[in-house]
Amino acid sequence: MTRSSAQMERIGVAAVDSAFSSMGWAFREQGVADHGIDAQVEVDGLTTAPSGRYLAVQIKCGPTYFKQKSEGGWRFPGKTRHLSYWLANLMPVILVLVDPDSGLGYWVQITHDAVYYTNQGWWIEVPSANVLDARSQDTLRGIALAVAPATADPVEVALPLLPPSAVEMLSALRTIDRDGALRLAKFLSEGREQPRATVEALLDASRVWPHATVLRLATIGAYANEHGHQDLALSAFALAADGASSDRVRLRGIAALMAMSAGDRARADDLLHLAREHAGASLLADVAVCAFDADELGRGDALETLLRDVPDDQLDAEPTCLLFLAERAMTRGDLDPALILYERACRRFPRIVGGRLGQARVLIERMVRGRSAVPYRDQQAAVELATSVRDEMREWAGPSENAHRLIVQERMLAQAFLEVITLATPTAFGGQANDREAVDPTVAIMGAQASVALGDRTRAGRFSDAMRDTPTEPLIRAIAAGPNQPRADTTSLWRTALDNAASALAARICLHQLAVRGALDAADLTRFGTLANLDAQDHVLFTARNTAGTGDLDSAITLLRSQQSPAAGEMLIELLREAGRYEEALAACDETWRTYGALKALQDKINILAFRGDTDGAEACAAQLLATGELADEQRRQLHHRLIERRMRDADWADAEACSRTALRDQPDDDQHAWGLIFAQLNQGRWEAAWASYRQLAPEIHDPGIVRAWVDLHLRFGLPPEARVIAKTLIDRFGHDPDAAAQLARLDVVSH
Repeated sequence: MTRSSAQMERIGVAAVDSAFSSMGWAFREQGVADHGIDAQVEVDGLTTAPSGRYLAVQIKCGPTYFKQKSEGGWRFPGKTRHLSYWLANLMPVILVLVDPDSGLGYWVQITHDAVYYTNQGWWIEVPSANVLDARSQDTLRGIALAVAPATADPVEVALPLLPPSAVEMLSALRTIDRDGALRLAKFLSEGREQPRATVEALLDASRVWPHATVLRLATIGAYANEHGHQDLALSAFALAADGASSDRVRLRGIAALMAMSAGDRARADDLLHLAREHAGASLLADVAVCAFDADELGRGDALETLLRDVPDDQLDAEPTCLLFLAERAMTRGDLDPALILYERACRRFPRIVGGRLGQARVLIERMVRGRSAVPYRDQQAAVELATSVRDEMREWAGPSENAHRLIVQERMLAQAFLEVITLATPTAFGGQANDREAVDPTVAIMGAQASVALGDRTRAGRFSDAMRDTPTEPLIRAIAAGPNQPRADTTSLWRTALDNAASALAARICLHQLAVRGALDAADLTRFGTLANLDAQDHVLFTARNTAGTGDLDSAITLLRSQQSPAAGEMLIELLREAGRYEEALAACDETWRTYGALKALQDKINILAFRGDTDGAEACAAQLLATGELADEQRRQLHHRLIERRMRDADWADAEACSRTALRDQPDDDQHAWGLIFAQLNQGRWEAAWASYRQLAPEIHDPGIVRAWVDLHLRFGLPPEARVIAKTLIDRFGHDPDAAAQLARLDVVSH
């Protein structure tokens, strides 16, 4: 019997409806004129979790559609108006050919790439492998989900605005409690500028949550912890433990570790009662119990005994445990074990903030204490880790001052003083520090120190404004104080700063400055030893500096020669140089550089040689220092400039040109090096070469002394419109300088 077109249509619709219904997808036939779409299909529309994602379906049924065979299936020729409509559709469109005899459907997605154009129209291949049944379910689901929804998923939108551990927890929550994930995503992302108030409100609201409170609370705890509110994180994890069943012991262990880190041992002891009753149920809880008891009983080896037989993968799966153990090692001064633990945490969880910042802290501490085998490598790694964390934290309004502080410390160690000042200056005044970073005591202190190192005490004093009425203000006032005030007044300033010191850095700076003046009391090292985190070597160094400050230089030198560390070597160089014992100072420079690779020893050697007039020796040493590749940009710039400047003073213009080219290879965008090259070429009478260098490098005119050369070049080779604009700018900038103004007047640009 021949089937009518109406029968074919109903057979096709029924077959497609049956296929999608068997997948649990909702098939909704179009009830009005469709213009090329017969039905819409909602992914998982018949289940308890409909997706809200759709496919548009065009159905064709009958033997006619299977006549044009292709290599992989059948050709379906279509009308241009249908193709335009399908390609413009907001829903993915699939074409289904139904074999009325077998009842099977074969499908293809209508995409521009799949279409073949002919002189008469177009066709698309419907693969025989694309059978519309359970075998195609995953592929069709992927097509539907690949299209962005009209409104973005609120959880996905929130994830970039949240800290990594909260992202991990929220992602897990979404799989079992979508409503809870949506609510938390909204509150946590919108409240990221006021994280404490946000967490407090959520913890208060948690009392009436009907279900899934454990993972919700753990998400809030992770969020609070990474925003620096450990007390609220502790409360969140403790509440989560109260509502948990299988994970209760572990969650209490996490809360107990946080309580121990905060010094609240009574709270930790209370939280650990359950862990004691269920020993072995959770490695993290067992570690918490063992660490607590070890501290109480003074058993330093208890944790090592516990962890000796724990498989590595079991410990590595507990980042909280790894970070806790690393912090304990760091506190003891065991830097290498601490670094290993931080690295283990990062290998398993690459974005973990505590692990990356912990590594940076250890690397910087290792450099400070002179324990770096390759200091430059540690410097690079530390600043890369801290920078990556800081930039991520800024995105989710986290406590980026912790990471920013480490970057400033590393730059200060590298003596990159200009960079330190920029990093410490608020963005409102042209710097790189946000509001929270700018008021970090360490950042402000180092900004002031760098300013003084560059001879700018006025700028140093400005950093104290950000710290007004804080314990840090007296310290920065002392740093910025003029060098010519009475000794007693200076000592009084540093004594006041020490009495107000609130950090290890502040205490160490004050102790050093008092020691320089021979004003360190015998009790100071004992009184501030814990705050300043002093070890036995520190005691020797401060004692030696104070001994020299009282006038007993020989005793101080003898004491320093007995120490084996780069810090002792650098202090020995300093004292010998101050005493005018230059030969001994140079020998100490060589020994410190040879033994420890301390760059500062080479820098000190250059300064001593230059002071004594040994320019050849200073240059050889500068070349050696540049060859290390370990200097900060501004230090390399200064060394290159000194090498170029000396040749200019000697009128050795060919060599000045060569030095300028070397400098430009190292720092190709440096305007000062570019002008060095141009000046050298001009002074050799090579005008064409100088003009070519200027045109290619286009260096800025940053000094009125350059104006004459710039004017001479343009008078010889022409003054294009863009140069006239520059000339007018230079008149505004350097018009106060008589020579620069006279040179610019030669161009006669004002009248034009």
